[in-house]
Amino acid sequence: MAGTNTLEATVDMLRGSAPGRLWQENNEDMASLVQEDEGMSPCFSEVPSDAGSNLLMRTLCPASLPFRDRLARASPAKDVESPLDWGALAAAETTEALARDAEDETAGKVEINSGGQVFFGLLSAADREQAVVLKFCNNRYVLQSEQMAAELARHLGIPGPASRILLKPHDTAEWQQLQSRAAEVCPQLAEILEKKMSMLLLQFVPGQNLENEVDAFTGPNLAKSCHALGRLFILDLLLGNADRLPLHSLGWRGNPGNVLWSSARCVPIDAVVARRPPKLLVREMDQKAAYLLELVLLDRASAQQVLTESLSCNASAAEAVKADWATNENAWIERYGGKEKAEAAGAMSSVKAFNEGAKAALAAAVQEQGLLEMITDVVHAWIENFKADLIDLRANSPSRPELKLSNTAELRDLSQEGAKPDAFKERLASWQDLLREKTQNLAKAVDEWAARRQLRASFSFRGFLGASVLNPVPDAYELLVRLRQLTSRIKVLHMAGSVSRPADLAPKAPLFVGGATSLCLHLLRKMGGTHILNCTEDLPAPSDEELAGLKWQRLALPDHENQDLSATLKAALKVIAEAEEAGGKVLVHCHEGKSRSVSVCLAYLVSRQMPLADALAYVKSKRPIARPNAGFLRQLMAFELETLGTNSKLPEDLLKGKPVLSSRPGRGS
Repeated sequence: MAGTNTLEATVDMLRGSAPGRLWQENNEDMASLVQEDEGMSPCFSEVPSDAGSNLLMRTLCPASLPFRDRLARASPAKDVESPLDWGALAAAETTEALARDAEDETAGKVEINSGGQVFFGLLSAADREQAVVLKFCNNRYVLQSEQMAAELARHLGIPGPASRILLKPHDTAEWQQLQSRAAEVCPQLAEILEKKMSMLLLQFVPGQNLENEVDAFTGPNLAKSCHALGRLFILDLLLGNADRLPLHSLGWRGNPGNVLWSSARCVPIDAVVARRPPKLLVREMDQKAAYLLELVLLDRASAQQVLTESLSCNASAAEAVKADWATNENAWIERYGGKEKAEAAGAMSSVKAFNEGAKAALAAAVQEQGLLEMITDVVHAWIENFKADLIDLRANSPSRPELKLSNTAELRDLSQEGAKPDAFKERLASWQDLLREKTQNLAKAVDEWAARRQLRASFSFRGFLGASVLNPVPDAYELLVRLRQLTSRIKVLHMAGSVSRPADLAPKAPLFVGGATSLCLHLLRKMGGTHILNCTEDLPAPSDEELAGLKWQRLALPDHENQDLSATLKAALKVIAEAEEAGGKVLVHCHEGKSRSVSVCLAYLVSRQMPLADALAYVKSKRPIARPNAGFLRQLMAFELETLGTNSKLPEDLLKGKPVLSSRPGRGS
C-alpha cells in the first residue's frame, strides 16, 4: 500500500499535470454533482412454484405468448457478471406495462415491486429464454450503492441475484449493441439507453416473497431458512435497511417483497449502502442495533422473539418457529431424538440456526473492517487535500472570499468553480487527473490485499474506484460518505458482538459473574441487573449514557496471592446486600472472571451459610473456569471459619500457590 496512505498534491505537482477532462453526465442522469435521489426500488418477480409451472418452465417459450407468460417461464440469465451478447435480446418490457397486464386474470402470475425506470428483458437461448432486469436511475451513485449492497450480501453468505454496473463511457461496445438491438424489439428501452449513462443489470429471480413462502419453513428447510434470516438480520443492521424485515422493535416497517425465496433459498433484493443519514438518526439507530444484536447473540428467548417478529408477515412460518421452540438446545435435541441423531443429521433448532447465522454474518463483516477503514482513511486524505488546495487557491483570489461550508456543499461549490475559465478550472482538472491515477492504484492495492489472503475481494467499487471512475473527485467523495457510514456501523455491531453472557448464580445468589467481556449492559438490565462491581484496577467504567441507571462501583483488587481481601469483601458484601434488599442483582467481574470476581461471589455464598467447598462447586458448575488464586482461597477459608465456625475440605491442588523463582544463588555459584 506504499504511496496510497496519503495524497500529496503541491501546486508544482499540479501545474505539471496535463489538463484533464471533467466528465459531464447528462442532466437527467445527475441531479447534482454530489447529491442524489435515492427514492428507487428494484424490480423482481414472483412466479408460482407448482409442478405444472415447473413443467412449463422447462418448455421452450414461443414468441407468440404474451410477454408476461414468457417471463414467468424464463430461467435466470447466466453470466450476468460478464458482458452479454445483446444480439440475443428477443423482447423487453417495462414494469408499468406488466402491471397493466396484471389486470388480465388469464395472464401468468408475475407480481411487480418496482420504482423508477425498470425493464425486464428476455434473451433467446438453446433450451428456453433467459430473463434479466435492467434498472435505471437519475443518479448513477444510487445504482453503484445498490451494487455495493449486493456485494456485501454475497460476502455475508446471502447472495442475491447476480448483478453488474454498466457505465456507458466504459462499456461502450456492449451498451451500443444493447441500444441497437433494443431499437428493434423495444424502442422505449432504446430511448432510455440514449439518455442515460449508467445501468444496473441484474439476474431475474423467480420465487415467492417472504409473506407467501411456504416450503422454506417446513421440515428440514426450517433451520436453513432461519440461518439465512440470521445473516439477513446482520446485513440489514449494517445497511440500516428498514424496508425488508418487519422488526417493529427497531422501527422497521418491513417489506416482504424485498425478500424472495427461490427453491427455498433466501434472495435479498432492493438495498443500498446508505449515503449519509442525519446524525441524530444514525445515533438512534446505532443504539437500537447494538441493543438488539446483543440480545439476539446472548439470549435465546430474545433471539426467538426477533426471529418470530421478522416472520410476522407470514403466519404459517411464524407458527412453525413457535412450534419448534424449546427453552434450551439440549431440550430441543432430546425432543428431536437425542444428540447422536441430531449430530448425524446436522439438525438444530430454528432459533439456534438464526443465532448461528447472525454470528457467521457478523464475523464475515468484521473480517472486512480493517480493509474498509484503510480505504476510508486513504480516500478521506485525498478529499481533505483537494479541499485545502482549492480553498487556498480561492482565498488568494481577490474576487472569491473564503467560505465555510459543509463537506457536501463545499465540494459542490469548489467543483462548480471548474466551469469557469480561470486558474480554478486548470487546478480542478489537474486534481481529476491525479485522483484518476490514485484511485486506480488503490483499487489495485485492494485486489492485492485480497490475493495475499487468498480471498476474493468483497467489493468491486465499480464506478467509485479504479479504471471505471467517470468523475474522480465526486466519485471518491461519494465512496467516502458511504464507507464512513458502513465502517461506523460495523464498529458498532462488532462491539455489541464482543460481549459475553456472564454466569448467573441464581437461585442461590443474586449475582452474575464474568470477565471483562461480560459487560453486556442491555442483557444485564433485561435479566434484572442493577449494580456492577468492577474488581480490577484498570478496566474503565462505562459512560453514564451506557450505564443508563445501572450503578457501577470499582473495588480495585490486584490478583496477587498476598493481597489482603478483607476490606474488599466487606465493601462488596455491603453493595450486594443493598442490591438484594432493593430486589436487584449484581454483576461482579474482573479481567477473566476466574479469581477476583469469583472470590467475591464465594464470600457472599459463605456469608449465607454455605460451606466454602460447596460454594466453590456451585460456582464452578455455573462457570467452569472459576479458580481463585491460592492466597485468596486461604483467606476465604479463614472467612469461612469465622462465619461458620468450621472449615470444609478443599482439593489440595487449589491451595498450592504459583511457583516463585528464587533469586538466591545456587551452591555452585
